[in-house]
Amino acid sequence: MSSGEVTLSNSITRIRAAPGIARAARPGSRIRISRAGRTMAPLLLFCCLIAALCGVASAEEGEYVPVWGMGANGPVSSVAVTHDGSAIVASAGSAVYVLDRQGNVLWRDTVGGRVNSVGISPEGSRIGVAADKLYLYDEDGDLLWTEKTTFVYRSVDISSNGAYVAAGCDNGAVYIFDSNKKQLWDYDMGTDSYDLAISENGRRIAIGCDNQGVYLLNSREGESWSYGTGKLVSGIALTPDGRFVAAGSYDRCVYLSTGEGEHLWKYPTEYSVAATALTNEARRIFAASGRTIYVLDRTGAEVQKIGLGGRAESVAATPDGSFLVVGSGDGDRSIRLFTNDPDLIGNQEPIDAMLDEIEPLNQTASDVTAQPSLAEESTEPSVETNTRARAEEVPITTRVLGWVENIISLLFKPQEDFLA
Repeated sequence: MSSGEVTLSNSITRIRAAPGIARAARPGSRIRISRAGRTMAPLLLFCCLIAALCGVASAEEGEYVPVWGMGANGPVSSVAVTHDGSAIVASAGSAVYVLDRQGNVLWRDTVGGRVNSVGISPEGSRIGVAADKLYLYDEDGDLLWTEKTTFVYRSVDISSNGAYVAAGCDNGAVYIFDSNKKQLWDYDMGTDSYDLAISENGRRIAIGCDNQGVYLLNSREGESWSYGTGKLVSGIALTPDGRFVAAGSYDRCVYLSTGEGEHLWKYPTEYSVAATALTNEARRIFAASGRTIYVLDRTGAEVQKIGLGGRAESVAATPDGSFLVVGSGDGDRSIRLFTNDPDLIGNQEPIDAMLDEIEPLNQTASDVTAQPSLAEESTEPSVETNTRARAEEVPITTRVLGWVENIISLLFKPQEDFLA
């Protein structure tokens, strides 16, 4: 067996024998804090105070600008993109859409309940949908199989060529299936998992949970580490090689750790973090918070803020960082593609349409005729790509209290003694 593959029988035995995730976070284990992390707090404290007073940070060159945007019939709760940016999958309500880089709808389908998460394999051959069931499609939109339990699936992600499908269920379990629906193993988290990500080779799975924890499972050996954030973790991202993990928490912070469990930094945002994304080597970290997409570099410095007309619900990026996909909710309800590649900027006119108004290019998709109706009312999506993000309409006292809370949070490490 080649390095990085999932070991079946041995992995199953070790994982099921483990008494929950507490085994991985046993007493005495610690998340190592780098020297840079210890010295970063005063610097971040200063930067946060400046941002609070001025509300503006200078953007570096190569900032993201919109390529196109389309309205949806509901909040775009989840997005995913192939490694080369050639295919994008998004969900709104019970509808699933697959688009190409030019914004053409390749196919769409509806499932039996609200879609909580979508995933696509790095090359685009398999698309996963987490809803009332776990759904797996091929690239043409043909439904390959479904898996149903008495519980709802909350999250899904897929390794290269669809070899491994990882899914989190609200019964507290995380499952790994192969491309033929064979269950390879399951792990009882003991708490609801709200988001997960799997590495390209299927070996590492990062999970964000309702119990405030960030976890990393090694599907080959059953080993993991964890730390606590203080509030629910709803946004998880892994680099393709599994070397870096980004987490977004309702504690209004973005966290970056190595795949070995070394905590590098956390960055405060004004509102809870709904989703995160990463590029190769964590050169760029993206976080959806409030009506803003934060773009950070590997040191935790702010590079850009993208303001949206509605709540930022979901975010995904290609590993090279060329393409950024954003899904937004009430106030905007759109899916947007951004780029920082100068050769792609200005080469295409923005699309002013609703997703359901565009006939799919691929008519072989399953159940194409059963599509959701257009929203009765829609507003034209709007976006601000300069460094000053749109401020949400909340009292200034609430915003100041949020700044103070974030500043205080920078003085403390993640919960090293966290146990599930």
